[in-house]
Amino acid sequence: MSDNRLLNDCQRALDLARSHGADEVEVFGEATRSIESGVEKDDLQISKSQSETKLGIRAFIGNQVGFASTNDLERLEDAAIDAVTLAKASPGDPHNVLPGPENGEIPEGLHDPAAESFSTADAVKHAIRLLDCAKEVDKRVIVGEGSVIAQLRDRVLVNSAGAEHSERSSLFLYTILATARDGDLVSNMDYKFGTTRKVADIDVESMVRRSCANALGSLGAERGESFKGQVLLDPFAVYSLLFPLQFQLNARNALRGMTRWKDALGDSVATTSFSMIDDGLAPGGVATSSFDREGTPHRRLPLIENGVLRSFMHNAYTSHAMGVANTGHAAGTAGSLPAIGPTNLTVVPGNVGKDQLISEIDRGLLVSRFSGNADPISGDFSGVAKAAYLIKDGKIDRPVAGSLIAGNVFDALKTMSGISKETEQIFALTFPYLRFEGISVTAE
Repeated sequence: MSDNRLLNDCQRALDLARSHGADEVEVFGEATRSIESGVEKDDLQISKSQSETKLGIRAFIGNQVGFASTNDLERLEDAAIDAVTLAKASPGDPHNVLPGPENGEIPEGLHDPAAESFSTADAVKHAIRLLDCAKEVDKRVIVGEGSVIAQLRDRVLVNSAGAEHSERSSLFLYTILATARDGDLVSNMDYKFGTTRKVADIDVESMVRRSCANALGSLGAERGESFKGQVLLDPFAVYSLLFPLQFQLNARNALRGMTRWKDALGDSVATTSFSMIDDGLAPGGVATSSFDREGTPHRRLPLIENGVLRSFMHNAYTSHAMGVANTGHAAGTAGSLPAIGPTNLTVVPGNVGKDQLISEIDRGLLVSRFSGNADPISGDFSGVAKAAYLIKDGKIDRPVAGSLIAGNVFDALKTMSGISKETEQIFALTFPYLRFEGISVTAE
């Protein structure tokens, strides 16, 4: 489906909702074509291709809101009627507002014309290369899971306040979950992720080689040591442990008084070397697009700058309720009401390499993956350090298994002692290695 046809359908849905009694209307439409080739237990699985078009309608009657969605364009009027009916039955809220028309920047490289001819056979070819590359690295490697996914997507947003936005994008995602087996020795699992917007830049091999190296490196892991001290987190472990920050930076949570940072704007929340930004216009980003779920243009937003909390992530509701600018962080699909979420969230890298960070550790732990819980309100975390390595006298000593780590994310942010210049992308997020102090490590 072309974006012109989708735009026409969205405009028709808007007119239908208005004709059935809505004062204001927003329609968000998505048309997606996806191709996936999967791998499981060293074998190619069935590949599939699917297409779907869905429209979501928000109807406003005064400050009452109703929402309905449909993937059946023959029943568009039914969905419009449902949205209006639900609005009439919903409680009012003065902060239920629509963003007005606003022009934003169109990101470069969002759509690759070559993606239009990308086929299931192409996805299978890359999946086979994923498997072959793993065996070329080492016959002991087992690919437990893997995938190659191609997506073409049209997005359209129109509302009765005059906003109208449309864009087409292409995205290629590829993943691997690898382990290694040598006789009775079994390694930790290692997960890696790759992405690009361009067909010519699809590169499953570098992802596979990094994952295989990590899996092979953890063969023969033994019991570790118990101590309280330094822990160096791989970007994938950072991804798991910094989840509470997304909760804290969500303006809806702050508005409800659910976050410890609700009154902390302008205050220090981390060491001065720590900065975090969200950039919906980042070149090549997984979540890069010109507008958010409500049609507000994306932009680069400093959230934490040199350790100081600078902004929350806002949509139209929270910006109106808190009397601040909308940051363009309305999130969701055509099947859901707008929520709040990050786009391309990034911890700004440091100036030193991870090897130097390791060289400064007398005794510590390098954690490649974390399996546990990080409470989004208290910040307390505890769980198993997966694919972990004991560090002694500034060098990697040996792989260890079964070590538990525990601490508090908010305390760790303020005592952080190192940020690497190397980064890794995990879905739409980009993180460096982070070195935390005073973490409890328990060998089991």
